[in-house]
Amino acid sequence: MNNEFSFRRVLLLLRKNFKENGRRYLLMFIAGFGIIFLIYGLLIVGSFHNMFPSGDRKMLFTIGIFLGGTLFSASFYSFFKSQPKTIQFLLLPATTGEKLLISFILTQFVYIIVFLISFISIDWLMCTIYNEFVSIPKWIVEQEKHYYKATYLFNSNTVLIKEILIMYFITTSIAHLGSLSFINNAYVKTVILFVLTVVALIFLNNKSLDLMFPETVMPRGQYFTASLSIGDKHQPIGIVKLPNGWFTTIAWFLPMFLYMSCWTMSYFKIKEKQI
Repeated sequence: MNNEFSFRRVLLLLRKNFKENGRRYLLMFIAGFGIIFLIYGLLIVGSFHNMFPSGDRKMLFTIGIFLGGTLFSASFYSFFKSQPKTIQFLLLPATTGEKLLISFILTQFVYIIVFLISFISIDWLMCTIYNEFVSIPKWIVEQEKHYYKATYLFNSNTVLIKEILIMYFITTSIAHLGSLSFINNAYVKTVILFVLTVVALIFLNNKSLDLMFPETVMPRGQYFTASLSIGDKHQPIGIVKLPNGWFTTIAWFLPMFLYMSCWTMSYFKIKEKQI
């Protein structure tokens, strides 16, 4: 086999994946679409005489994108439970990078595109129904009537779409790594390990900060100090502030480092299984 990366083989692998798992993907889509449609519909029906459930709608969107994305990613290599399917996958005439790229495309892009199209369609339908049938109580003053008008989710200024997308990519990459690391109950084990790791990091972070900075300078629970005091902690003679880009650099570096680490480890996990 040619060990050089080939986009032609990637397309063949992608077509093979859809051919073998297309029915499962379709059932997952129908189930997810049906659940969101039902919950959103119940929210709208229960709000015909109340304010538009904007907060509940955003919560439904957030839960759907995270829960659905991580479940899909954590079940991507569920065929490892079957020895014949595992052997068939490992013996495919493709490089490790080509195999990894298939899971990257499906978990990082295909799912989120399908989810966004589905949710936007449901959101448009439900907002239209609400605006058509809403009954504004007579005692509502003019300044509050805008709460009884549905606006599409992505027309709202309060949707933290950038933050949600960043968290989506990170959580799905962790779930994908868990699918390669655990054969049985990958999702549950990954969630437990993730929670324990986060708790341990927060604990160690706070302990290390207590050793480096006094509490008057470094409030407990804060991850990155914004300034340092000069002199005695009770009567400081000055304060040194860190550059404004400090938080921005850290906020971008940590997610990118975690994201790249998960996909790098996924690559070596597949390579390890092939060996």
